[in-house]
Amino acid sequence: MRTLVISIGNTSLIGGVFAGARLRASVRVPVREAAGSGFGRQVADRLGGEIDRAVLCSVVPALTPVVSRRIARTFGVEPLLLTADAAHGLKIGYRDAGRIGADRIAAAIGARARFPGKNVIVVDCGTATTVTALRRDGALLGGAILPGSDLWARILAVRTAQLPEIRLRRPKSALGRSPEEAIASGIWYGHAGAIQEVVRQVRREAFGQRRAIVVGTGGRAETWAGAGLFSAVDQDLILYGLVSYVKNMSSGARQIF
Repeated sequence: MRTLVISIGNTSLIGGVFAGARLRASVRVPVREAAGSGFGRQVADRLGGEIDRAVLCSVVPALTPVVSRRIARTFGVEPLLLTADAAHGLKIGYRDAGRIGADRIAAAIGARARFPGKNVIVVDCGTATTVTALRRDGALLGGAILPGSDLWARILAVRTAQLPEIRLRRPKSALGRSPEEAIASGIWYGHAGAIQEVVRQVRREAFGQRRAIVVGTGGRAETWAGAGLFSAVDQDLILYGLVSYVKNMSSGARQIF
């Protein structure tokens, strides 16, 4: 059974093909390309092969039906849609459960699949950096959202007269000796510190003294991989969450774990 999984984010669209439980191929493209007429064929060329079923999650509502149609036309299968209101098997701790992003739900399902029986804090580093606490029994307790590191760089360039926009990388020193070096230092150490403090507070409120694994994921997770912020980095967490969800729905079960 070959399963196509797609996650539409604010900046990137990520996708993959699973053969059974094994991820065989993955792709990441700018989300702006998803609206193009050739998008379906582009994904097919990168991922290859026939598809038996498909599943999609999205945080860009305007693109959801567009990508769904592209998948159906290209692969001949109607994608299943993961939303906050779907029978995903998680217990959502939001006061209004329908307002949590589908990408956070997919990542939480993926965390349960990849780290079974563990309390997990998922840190998804993308356009926004989200922190999500997931209890071992499948309760998604809540978390935090802050601007992603690339937004920090962009807003400095947009809202100041002289500061340049930089391409973020780990600085060699916190003592920047040019505007570019100083911005890199501020964003890298500042964002790392923000993640560390948010995780600390979320861990304390969600789990107290109980152990929790901190998992970094998302397009920017590798940037912070050496900063000691995460127990593990899993770039494909959302993809594994989507394939776990579609397997659950295909089996007719309402609870995953």
